[in-house]
Amino acid sequence: MNAHDEMLPPDDAVTDAPRRRRGSLIVSAIAIVVIGLLVLPMFSTLQPGYYARYPDLRVRVDHWRTSTHARMSCVDCHVEPGFKGFASFAIQSVPAFYSQLLGGPKRTNLFKPPSRRACQKCHTNYRLVSPDGDLLIPHRAHVVVLHINCVVCHKNLVHSENAKGFNRPEMATCFKTCHDGVTATNQCTKCHTRKEAPDNHLQPNWLAIHSQKSQTIDCGKCHGWTPDYCNDCHKRRPKSHTAGWRNDHQFPALKNGKGCLVCHGGEKFCKACH
Repeated sequence: MNAHDEMLPPDDAVTDAPRRRRGSLIVSAIAIVVIGLLVLPMFSTLQPGYYARYPDLRVRVDHWRTSTHARMSCVDCHVEPGFKGFASFAIQSVPAFYSQLLGGPKRTNLFKPPSRRACQKCHTNYRLVSPDGDLLIPHRAHVVVLHINCVVCHKNLVHSENAKGFNRPEMATCFKTCHDGVTATNQCTKCHTRKEAPDNHLQPNWLAIHSQKSQTIDCGKCHGWTPDYCNDCHKRRPKSHTAGWRNDHQFPALKNGKGCLVCHGGEKFCKACH
C-alpha cells in the first residue's frame, strides 16, 4: 500500500456519501412540506381575500373595506396582542383552514370578536362623551371598572350595519344589555345631555292624555329607538298591580278616576265584573 492509497476513503464511505445526501434532501423536502402545510394556513387565514372567496363572508369583507378600520389588518384586531395570543391563533388556524377548505366557513372556525386589549392598542378608555356631544359615555367605567368588551356595544362597527343602516351603537342595545332600570339606570338624562323630559310629560294627567297628544306630537323623536315604543310600556303591568291588587284596587280607582280607563278601555271594562 502506498501513500496515495492511504489517503483514499474506504469503499463503504464512498457508497454511503450519496445515500446520506439523498437522505438529507428527503428530510429537507419533508420539512419544507410540513412547514408549508402549517405556515400556509396561518398566512392565508390572515388575508381578507381568503374570506372574500366565500359568498356569505364577502359582504362582511366589503363592509370592512369601506369602514374607518380599513387600514387595520385582520391580525391587528382579531389576534390577541402578544406572543401567546399569536401562538394560540397559529395553532387554531390550521384546523380552521382545512375545515373551511373542505366544507366552507362555519361560525366555530372564523375569527373571534376583538378583545378589549386589541381595541386598546389604538383606542383610549378616557373618552367621556360621544363625538356629537349628546351622549355621556364614561368609557373607563364600562371598560376598566366593569370589564365590558368593546364589541358588546360596538358590535356593528366594522363588518356589518345595524337595523338602521349605520355603524353606531343602537340605544336598544344599551337597554337590553344593561340599562334596564335594574342592572343600570334607564333615566334619559343620565346619558343624554339634550333630552330632558318635556314639561307636558310632568303634568299629573299626562298618562291620561298622552294618547291624544300623540296625534300632534312626534313621539318618535325621542322614543323612536324602538319600533314599537307604545307596546314597550303598555304590555307591562304597572308596579302598583301587585298580587293583592284585585281586592284593593277600588281605592286607587276612586283616586285616579278616568286614569284607569287609559289602559282598561272605558267603563265597560269595570261593568264586566261590577
